[in-house]
Amino acid sequence: MTRHESKLFINEGIFGIFDNGEVPAETADRSGGLIAPMAAGAMVRTGINSGNVHVRMETGDPVSSPGEWEEEARALIWSPTGSLRIESVVEGPGLDLPILSASGPGWYEVEVKARGRRENPDASVLDSAEAYQVRLRPAPGATPPVPTSTSSETDPGEEARRRRLLQG
Repeated sequence: MTRHESKLFINEGIFGIFDNGEVPAETADRSGGLIAPMAAGAMVRTGINSGNVHVRMETGDPVSSPGEWEEEARALIWSPTGSLRIESVVEGPGLDLPILSASGPGWYEVEVKARGRRENPDASVLDSAEAYQVRLRPAPGATPPVPTSTSSETDPGEEARRRRLLQG
């Protein structure tokens, strides 16, 4: 089992599992509670609005003890480039956290466990007690997503949406 830990800055109540730094926020499926999968990668919802949370990434067999986590969720996420990383929307990748998608491009099952999300809902907390554990496993049986458009033209509103998301 390998464990990597880092503090991660949160803005607007989310951090990401982004593929090659891309944030296709307009494609986010916000119907779940903890994880919002996107066309590539996913967003993870936090309790605080802004501040720092603790993030732990584990590989290998789980070592969590029962009762350590208050919430957990799983989702399938797509990695077109094989460069999934845990990232702050504002500051980018967690420096102490390696690439999650060691198997390259493809589908992955992500499992996120959390504790402390209800302690300071929507607050700004410089150093929150919130903690997250992220585990990723290849999901080789899943098929690649079907493109939603055959047009090669870029959406003129896409850059504006991305800027709004990054600015909060």
